[in-house]
Amino acid sequence: MRKECFIMSEKPELKLPKTLFEKIIELLSILFLLGMYGFVILNWSEIPDRIPTHFNIMGEPDRWGGKWSVLILPIIATFLFKMMFILSKFPHIHNYPVKVTPENAEKLYRISRKMLITMNFWLTLFFAIGTWEMVNVGQGNEGLGMWYMIGLLLSIFGPMGYYIYKMIK
Repeated sequence: MRKECFIMSEKPELKLPKTLFEKIIELLSILFLLGMYGFVILNWSEIPDRIPTHFNIMGEPDRWGGKWSVLILPIIATFLFKMMFILSKFPHIHNYPVKVTPENAEKLYRISRKMLITMNFWLTLFFAIGTWEMVNVGQGNEGLGMWYMIGLLLSIFGPMGYYIYKMIK
């Protein structure tokens, strides 16, 4: 076996201050997280004992669970937010579609960090909407239908595609 298979590639480590845009987007993501928990706490007495826990591609509930299930999305969102927040601080360990050199490292790192922060924002927003949707549909109201699923998929793959394109360009 070759030794270099076990050695991480040498990418420069740079300390890049966050832009105002990145700070605002992270703050909004945190507010969505807090909003999810606040929504659950403030509406706990109104949440039915049985709520939808999964929706099919058309936005129709296809699995139901107990009242405590409403905490699943906020907990997952918190975990994902923390992981992506931490990962955004170490762009030198990310994978890139082009070779990282001392000349392009700053540009690639900034793009990669912005991609993670933006994806974090959209995921947190859609998890907040999903939490509301679980309660709303559980109360017998009309759901968002397939638009929620379309928005969720676009929130993941839209920023990813856009920022990867910017890295290659």
